[in-house]
Amino acid sequence: MEKYKLMNPDCFAYDKLEKVFKATDKFRPQLTSGSIEEYLFFTDHNNFIEDVSTQLSIEKLILPSRNIDPYLVRKIINACRDQERLDIAYLSLKSGDMEARIIAPHTLVNDGLRWHVRAYCEKNKAFRDFVLSRFHSEVDECVYKVATHTVKDDNEWNKWVEIVIQPDPRLTSIQRKCIEIDYMMENGVLAIPCRAALIKYLLQRLNLHALHHQPEGQQIIVESNCWQQIEPYRIN
Repeated sequence: MEKYKLMNPDCFAYDKLEKVFKATDKFRPQLTSGSIEEYLFFTDHNNFIEDVSTQLSIEKLILPSRNIDPYLVRKIINACRDQERLDIAYLSLKSGDMEARIIAPHTLVNDGLRWHVRAYCEKNKAFRDFVLSRFHSEVDECVYKVATHTVKDDNEWNKWVEIVIQPDPRLTSIQRKCIEIDYMMENGVLAIPCRAALIKYLLQRLNLHALHHQPEGQQIIVESNCWQQIEPYRIN
C-alpha cells in the first residue's frame, strides 16, 4: 500500500468509522486501465473467493463451447511464438473433409464468439483465418520448420483502418442523441480503429454486416464513405 501511495499520492484515505481505506476524489488507476469492462471481469472472476456479503451480482450469457483440442492449441501457440510452420489437418467447411494444410501461424484471435488463428496457408498462398475447433488429429513438424511468411508479411493484419459509425438516420433526433451518448460519439460519429484483417468480425459483432428492417434494432450504421472504403475487407 505504501508503494502504491508513492505512485498515486493522496489516492486513498483511512475511514476511522468503518476502519477501511477508501479511494479519494484524487484517485487515478495506476496498475489497471480503470475501464468498467476490466472491473466487471475482475469482480466476476473473483467472486468465488469473496465473502458472500461483498459479492456483486453479475450475470452473463452462457455461450456454447467449441470443440478445441488443447494439445493442438499448444502446438499452434508454440509455432506462433517460434515463427514455425505446421503440417496439420483442418476440417474444410466447403467440402466437409479433413484436408492437410501447411500453415505458418502468427496470432490467436478471439472475435467475441470463437477463437481462430491467423496464419499463412501454403495451399492458398495467402494469409487466412483458421477456426481452432476445426483442427484435428496429430500435428507434424515440417521438414523446413522455419516460417518463410511471418506477421510482418501479412499486409491486411498490419494495416489499420478506422471504422466510422453513426446513429441509424432512420431514428428520431431524440433516439439518435441517445445512441450518441451510449457510444460516446463526438459530432455524431465514432471512429473505431481495427486491423483490416479483422473488419468483418467487428462488423458482425456490432451487427453492422446487414441492415435490420427496424431502426431500433439496428441503432448504429457505418458511415457511407467509410462503408465504401472498407468494402475489400468486408468480403474477404
